[in-house]
Amino acid sequence: METSGIRACQSCGMPMSAEEHFGTEADGAPSKDYCANCYRNGAFTEPGITIDGMAEKCAAVLSQLFGIPAANAGEFAREQLVCLKRWAGREIPLCGSCGMPLARDEDAGTEADGSLSTDYCTYCYRDGGFTEPDLTRELAVGKYAPMMASHLGIPAEKATEMVRQYLSTLPRWREQGPG
Repeated sequence: METSGIRACQSCGMPMSAEEHFGTEADGAPSKDYCANCYRNGAFTEPGITIDGMAEKCAAVLSQLFGIPAANAGEFAREQLVCLKRWAGREIPLCGSCGMPLARDEDAGTEADGSLSTDYCTYCYRDGGFTEPDLTRELAVGKYAPMMASHLGIPAEKATEMVRQYLSTLPRWREQGPG
């Protein structure tokens, strides 16, 4: 299975970048949608779990990794989960620059010909180009981390770590390389 790049599990949101991260279908093939924690042998490992139950599990991980207060971690996890295939009923694409869900046409940026971008949001991409063409991954981290720290109630260094990790999963920043 091609695993170049990183794909998010469409059940829990975990980044999947190595073959062992991917769940398995009934025939043993890797799942293209779900991680090994959520999906094995063609079935969910917890078929009865609710979105709230999954948000609790994800919140515990976020709290442990980044020191996010439990209530904030739960709210944040749920905000992320509602965009995933298991919970939304369809996969909602994310902006390849900032990660914003492209749930509605008005969320999408525009190509040079005026058509809607399938890859980037309106804040990052208009008329076939980035709205901030000189933005580097590190400048983006510096831009988004303070907002994340404020939103989640975490120290700036934890927010910086979290945003840096997340941006590295997005196409614009994977292609750019470090820094």
